[in-house]
Amino acid sequence: VHGEVRMALRSAPFFVLVLVAVALRESCCFGTSSHSTKYIYTAILEPSQGQPHFVSLGYVDDQLFSSYDSNSRENQLRVSWMEKVEKDDPQYWDKSTQIFRGTEGWFRRNLEKMRGIYNQSEGLHTFQWMVS
Repeated sequence: VHGEVRMALRSAPFFVLVLVAVALRESCCFGTSSHSTKYIYTAILEPSQGQPHFVSLGYVDDQLFSSYDSNSRENQLRVSWMEKVEKDDPQYWDKSTQIFRGTEGWFRRNLEKMRGIYNQSEGLHTFQWMVS
């Protein structure tokens, strides 16, 4: 009997989660369409060029909506529909710029670490990461 009770308790959270998902779907909270978000981060190091170059590109449904690079050091709007986000949250671009500056530092440090680990001090090095 104890085993059956434990099994029922373990499966209860999953069952509740399924019920909530079905209820939300039926009440139209999810809508009829879905969207995808993807970020591509790239750091490129050419030792003769000095510091690594870093680029971050943000996509919604394969449409570029924001970009950040180590030259401008600012997250930049790429589509007009993102202006609504800026109106709703005036600090959005400043906050996202700070996040990307931190990400740029992380990529630079890890690119340098990998270069040292693999004893590759010359030539072109690329570190790329995609999050979706």
